[in-house]
Amino acid sequence: MAELSPLRRRMIEDMTIRNLSPATQRSYVHAVAKFSRH
Repeated sequence: MAELSPLRRRMIEDMTIRNLSPATQRSYVHAVAKFSRH
């Protein structure tokens, strides 16, 4: 698997601390990645 960027890693850590479900985390990461490509 590719190395995670520090920003993505931080986002995932923050969502984990906030106890968001894995599905929600995937959805949010996907949305931010899609937005950043825009």
